[in-house]
Formats: sequence, structure tokens, C-alpha cells
Amino acid sequence: MSERFETWGKTHRATPAAWAMPADEAEVADVVRRAAAAGQGVRVVGAGHSWSDCVVTDGVIVRLDRLDQLLQVDEQRGLATAQAGMRLRAFNAALHARGYAISIVGSIDQQSLGGLVATATHGSSLVHGNLSSFIVAMRIVTATGDVLVLDEGDPRLPAARVSLGALGVVTQLTLRVERAFQVAEVSTPVTFDAGVQALATMAGEHEWAKLWWLPHTDAALLVRARRSDGPATFSPRHRAIDERVVNAHVFKWLLALGSAVPALIPMLNRVVAAAYFTARTVVGRSDLVLSMAMPPVHRESEWAVPAEHAADVMRRLRAAIVAQGLRVNFIVEARYVKGDSNWMSPAYGRDTVQIGAYVGGSPDCDAYYAAIARIVAEHGGRPHWGKEAAFDAALIRRVLPMADAFAGLVREVDPDGVFRNPFVRRVIGE
Repeated sequence: MSERFETWGKTHRATPAAWAMPADEAEVADVVRRAAAAGQGVRVVGAGHSWSDCVVTDGVIVRLDRLDQLLQVDEQRGLATAQAGMRLRAFNAALHARGYAISIVGSIDQQSLGGLVATATHGSSLVHGNLSSFIVAMRIVTATGDVLVLDEGDPRLPAARVSLGALGVVTQLTLRVERAFQVAEVSTPVTFDAGVQALATMAGEHEWAKLWWLPHTDAALLVRARRSDGPATFSPRHRAIDERVVNAHVFKWLLALGSAVPALIPMLNRVVAAAYFTARTVVGRSDLVLSMAMPPVHRESEWAVPAEHAADVMRRLRAAIVAQGLRVNFIVEARYVKGDSNWMSPAYGRDTVQIGAYVGGSPDCDAYYAAIARIVAEHGGRPHWGKEAAFDAALIRRVLPMADAFAGLVREVDPDGVFRNPFVRRVIGE
């Protein structure tokens, strides 16, 4: 029996007919040709760090773990070319060794480059877009086993930058990079009202900025970062302790306790806020400071709305939690993304705030996610492709102007549906 696939968030599972782990692009093409000839679908998995059903298939799942190299850094043009199976953490380290960095990273750095861009993973900045927006060239193995090479002059590149895995197997990416730099990240505890009030100006005043709020408390945390030449204070040892001890055991235990006894969640949240929502400044290598320790397994839903509606969404979400008596044992996060021109990007055509609603085992999770979906719908909310979200093609067409064009390109490039699974069909309307 084939090995079972499960997302990191344990929200979706599948038992594919087969797994493949090609060593190079030619082997990728061979896998695709053989699957297509057998009438099997193909989906690609990176690190599996997802909560959506983007990868789920009963066909062939392709792992790109052996395509994991940084191939070139073009210093004159400020470009880096890497294979799509390379993990972001390894990419950042390899860039740093050559004196370079990418200007934005996600909160977590363990995903593959191919998976990051396919789902428009982002950081928090109105100066920089999501990671997909840094792509200047791509190589994609199509449903026929041919290699499609896209560069900045190709009109299909804005569609391929956030491909959802629907156009083929991305094997190689070229992204814009810059000289390595340090940042100073300043965290300031504030009240909920003060934090929400700051949303109107915070992101416009800082290159990187975000807000955390812990439900059932008045505790919020403003996190802002700027470039710095000061002495580094970031401690790899402390990061390892956070990841392997605090998050892997202490925080995990608190979430489990709240899941077992939901009435304790408000009290537990106050304990967490007192411990974590504290004033601090950290200076260090940009990719390390702007990312965070891997949290324990939990659930995530995230929606993108126009940046100017951030405060309204946050206030209404708090009101819904109170009115419905929802027990929420994880933060709500507001992060910013600069607008772009990539067809299926949640930030297409507008500066965006991405509201992340996270839960660690609460029985009210589904009701909570339904509440945020209703709230963001009034602002044209767009789903984060790698998170939990209820949507259909009609909603996607309403909120993403290029959705029909993307669907047309998918059918043109893959007329037999080799790369289409239920997730893709739900997006394009099949």
C-alpha cells in the first residue's frame, strides 16, 4: 500500500496511487509522462506545511526533495536561481553565505520554495510583496513532459507566479535578492484598542510590521522592524530552545489542556499573554529575526482584505468571539502585503492585510472560521491558498479579477487535467 500523505496541520490526508522522488528535471518529465499515460493525476508536495487540500490526490504525489540546490547568484542583476525543492531555511543560509538575502520571508522557514510561491506565502510589509512577487523566471514541466521556460517578458509569468500547482511541476525559480542585511525588531505590548488604532499608520511607517492579539484578553503586541547596523543580539540557542522545548512541549501542553477543558482557555490565554507579550528588541540577520520558531501543530485560516479595512475586521472579529462565546486559544495576526499584478495572488491589484485566525484544538474552531469568513466577505476577502478556507469558483471569480483568465490558461496548458485535483477544480470551476 502507498504511503499516506498528511498536511502538517493534520487537516487533510490522502493515499496516492504512487509517490515519486525525481532527482532532476528529466526525471520529473518522465514521471509526468507516465502518470498522464496511465490516466493518473499528479500533484507536487514540498514540505507539506499547509492546512489546505492543495496537494490531495489519489494519483501520483511528486516530492522534489532531491531538487534542493542553490544554482546561481547573479551579483550584477541581484538574482538568485534555485531548485524548487529547496527549503527556505536552506535557501536563506546559502544566500547569506554568499552575502545576499531575500527582502521578505514567511513566519516559518521550513517550507519548500516551490510550495511557498505556489500558495503566495508572505511576510508582513507594504514595501515588499509576497514571495511570489520576487520571481523573475521559472521552469515548469507541463502535462506533456515538456519544459516551459518563463521570464519577465512572458505574459504567462504573472499567472505562473502563484500557480497552485495547476500549470505543471515548477522545477526552478529565479528570484530578486539584495545584499545581506540586519534588522532590529521591536516588540511593544499594547491594549487591543491601541494596537488596532496603530494599524492605520504602523505599516506605512515601518518596512516590516505586524500585530498580534490574543482573544479573551486585552493584550496585543505590535512588532515592527527596521534595518540596523547595530551589534547582533539574536541568539540561535534561544531560538532552538523556543522551537524544541517551549513550543514543542510547554505551549503544546497548554493547547492540549485548553482543548480538553475549553472553559480554561480564557485563563490560559492570560498566562500566555503575560509570558510572551513583553517588550523586547532583537537585532540580527534579517531572515532569522523576521521568521519565528516552529509552533506546535494547530489549525489556521487566513483571509486577505484591502489594507484600509484591517481595523474594522479586527474589531468585528473580537465582537463575534464575544457575542458567540467562541473559545479561541491562539493569536489573531494582522500582516501586510504590498499589492502586485500576479493573477491569483491574494494581493492582486491592492495593498492587503492578511488576517490570520489560528486555533489549537478548540471545539469552536469551525464556528470561529465561519465567523471570520462572513466578516471578510463584506470586504472582498480572498483566501490564503495554503490555509483553511471555504470557497468555490463563484467566490474566486468575484474577488480575483483574473480568475477566469487563469482558468483558461490552466485548460490550455493542461487540457486533460493531469494537474487538476478537487482543490484546483474548486478554484477554476470544474
